Amino acid sequence: MRIVIDLQTCQSSSRFRGIGRNSLALATEMIPLLEAQGHEVTIFLHSGFPDETVAVRQALAGVGKQIKFAEFCVPTPCTAGNPENTWRQHAAELLREYALVSLEPDYVHMSQLMADGWGDDSIASIGELGVHIPTALTQHDLIPLVLQDIYLPPGDYRDYYLHKLAGLKRADLLLAVSNYSREEVIEQMGVNPDTVISISSAVGDGFRQLSSSRTYEQSLVTLQKFGLQPGYLLYVPGGFDARKNIECLFQAVNSLPVEIRKDHPLVIASKLYPGQRDGLVWQAQNAGLAEADVVLTDFVSDEELVDLYRLCHLYVFPSFHEGFGLPVLEAMVCGAPVIAADCTGVTEAVGMPEALFAPYSFESIASSMFKGITDDAFRQRLKSHAAVHPDTFSWKQSALTTVNAIEASHRRLVSQGWKKVLRHELPDCDELLNRLAASDCPVQPSEDDLQQFRSCYEANQALGKVMAP
Repeated sequence: MRIVIDLQTCQSSSRFRGIGRNSLALATEMIPLLEAQGHEVTIFLHSGFPDETVAVRQALAGVGKQIKFAEFCVPTPCTAGNPENTWRQHAAELLREYALVSLEPDYVHMSQLMADGWGDDSIASIGELGVHIPTALTQHDLIPLVLQDIYLPPGDYRDYYLHKLAGLKRADLLLAVSNYSREEVIEQMGVNPDTVISISSAVGDGFRQLSSSRTYEQSLVTLQKFGLQPGYLLYVPGGFDARKNIECLFQAVNSLPVEIRKDHPLVIASKLYPGQRDGLVWQAQNAGLAEADVVLTDFVSDEELVDLYRLCHLYVFPSFHEGFGLPVLEAMVCGAPVIAADCTGVTEAVGMPEALFAPYSFESIASSMFKGITDDAFRQRLKSHAAVHPDTFSWKQSALTTVNAIEASHRRLVSQGWKKVLRHELPDCDELLNRLAASDCPVQPSEDDLQQFRSCYEANQALGKVMAP
């Protein structure tokens, strides 16, 4: 088979979060397995992220023997969060799928459908072209759908997200990152349970190797950069939306005795976008915390992240909704004692009931933190658990489950009469433009938009010819 893996998650802002790490780690293990089975592998990337494209190519260098790379072209800007981009957004969906079909794949693996595109130019859709491209989609979570009161008020984002959900239901195979995530999508979307496979998650070999190679002296240098000493509490949220539970965590820290706060400040390690630092400082002060009680690092490199994990006194993960919760495993790999929320996919990542707290109760969080700081026997149990629990997860096993599921799904589709659409059967440029003109898009294209569309169409058309054997 010709397998195409869309790795835009390693180009978009998701590359700073667990989704990007997971996507690259899974692909790294899938590629050798697919090649060993005689399949051809093509990595599908967005040409609008040139620096990130280079990074992905470098990350996959040497992973497979005959990996191909294909870069599709779409009109930009097409960030969905700007209403002025509405026509370009729809045009980009058609052109991306056109580029996919021009590669004549037998199966496509998409690392995400929901997470990106609202705030950047990444594009992901299923079935907008009207051509059945067998597709496996990694299913991370349905957080906005489950927490609609927080994430989906009436408006443009709600419409955008529901449009994405319609695409999710067109996927032939959903690859859930946890058992919780599998049950969530079955319950919330009513999809056929036979088409949803739990592949779990893990910490990549690269992160493990980095953790084992860092010296204590190197870690101390990182701490000095942020004005820290060993003994701090650490949270790596991967973002600051409501489910990350920052406000409740601040309240919990404030309820700790003053002498404990002095010796164990809270460090939050995550990229900060414009305005976020001021907002977090205000939240901390509003909870009663002093400036010295909270340290905001902004973006940290993988090396710095490992160092922060290694030398923290306690890792706290209060997020109340996660598909899995990769930072929990990362912290454990680095030897950190971990306490975390007792709900959603986080419990699978933690794997230790004694380490869990109620995330909606700052008293529960504080009690667990106090125990982790003052009870040496409890802290040692956490560290002993951290030393063995991550080994129960494996990206090699996740990749094997994924490859087997894709092969089985492909056999089933062929038996049901599916046939590959060839590139010469695709609609021409004028037909695609006519489809867009017939839609109810409230924004009309400019002459520059139309020229961009034609140029991208030609580039994507040529892409298929270049990739032909």
